[in-house]
Amino acid sequence: MTNAPQSGTSETVDLAIETLGAQGDGIGRYEGAQVFVPYTLPGDRVRVRLQVKGNNAFTGRLIDVLAPAANRVVPPCPVFTQCGGCAMQHMALADYSAWKQAQVAATLATRGLSLPPETHFVGTIPGGRRRAVFAAHKDKDRVVLGFHAAMSHEIVPLEDCLLLTPALRASLPHLRSLAAMALHNKQKADIQVTETLTGLDVLVLSADNLAEARRQSLISVAREADFARVSWAHGKAQPEPIVMARVPQVRFADITVDLPIGAFLQPSVEGEAALVAAVLAGIGKSKRVADLYGGCGTFSFPLAKRARVLSVDSAKPAVASLIAAVNRAQLSGRVEGLARDLDQSPLPPGDLKPFDAVIFDPPRAGAEMQVRMLAKSQVKLVVAVSCNPASFARDARLLVDAGFKMTALTILDQFLWSQHSELVAVLKRG
Repeated sequence: MTNAPQSGTSETVDLAIETLGAQGDGIGRYEGAQVFVPYTLPGDRVRVRLQVKGNNAFTGRLIDVLAPAANRVVPPCPVFTQCGGCAMQHMALADYSAWKQAQVAATLATRGLSLPPETHFVGTIPGGRRRAVFAAHKDKDRVVLGFHAAMSHEIVPLEDCLLLTPALRASLPHLRSLAAMALHNKQKADIQVTETLTGLDVLVLSADNLAEARRQSLISVAREADFARVSWAHGKAQPEPIVMARVPQVRFADITVDLPIGAFLQPSVEGEAALVAAVLAGIGKSKRVADLYGGCGTFSFPLAKRARVLSVDSAKPAVASLIAAVNRAQLSGRVEGLARDLDQSPLPPGDLKPFDAVIFDPPRAGAEMQVRMLAKSQVKLVVAVSCNPASFARDARLLVDAGFKMTALTILDQFLWSQHSELVAVLKRG
């Protein structure tokens, strides 16, 4: 019988860390029970405070590293372990990359899938994140702005972040000023910031509306910071543009696209380029392509240089933005946009018949309904893009069971120092 602490109690113990879990936590054992300890590595000897997690498993809060593992390195960020944005800064880069690849392989194995011989890992470097969501809270006329601590509502104040582009790093004082002017005491908000070709696009997400008395102060801060656009959204209401100095724009291939408020965009230019390169390589010489969950055209416009493309997405503003860019660039014969909820109304096999290849890049939940239609269709080439290896494995299993074979896989580490990986898989049938 395990004598580990009961619920509501804690105990300080010394542990040897043996393995890494899927979330990057080191795993040791205490009296037969697993102990998950964030910020530790296999080979570490650590002192932790045990906390009850569940039957025969505990979490441990790291108190001290008594003897470090050989691949432990000094984290470059001073608030690492406090801020919840990064989980793996303490691990040597080569071992970290190998761990990520092993995690993808383990996730695929749960569905009876294995890494194809043509598997590539693409890493990224700090300083490229062009999108971020900051948490803000105002209390007693003081604003705290930063990222949440791991598994907590507490905000870790942020003065800098190695992950962000220089423009986002420089915006932090302005964002604090904006929150100070726009929020009332006790009010919380998330502030989404995106670097675009024309400047920073800022979206404030709060449970409360913007008080009319604070609107002018927010506008003044936005103008002083030279933000391209500042919008406000509360509850389920549509975002309201408060300041529009310039239309935020991005470029896919050589096509300029107006970015809708809150639209999805890959978090880094470098990561986007890696995904596009993998998709183009997978599509090969296909001449008629469906780009499902196509957004504003991340893949559609690069593909248009070699194929006719149907881009489908449920977000009507994104589809409208794509169509407007198509018309400006006189690409109406190359790219078509369609607004359709593929989760509720997937394209049936008959509608998929004209396409040589299909791309899908769904949200984290995956594309199960659409994949079931692909499995029944005559499509012979699918390129699957995913930000969630678990949902990808489920969807890929459906395609493999329908006669597809995974011939190539790109693993992209776009979210540096985290447990997240993105995938581009090429699946062929026949």
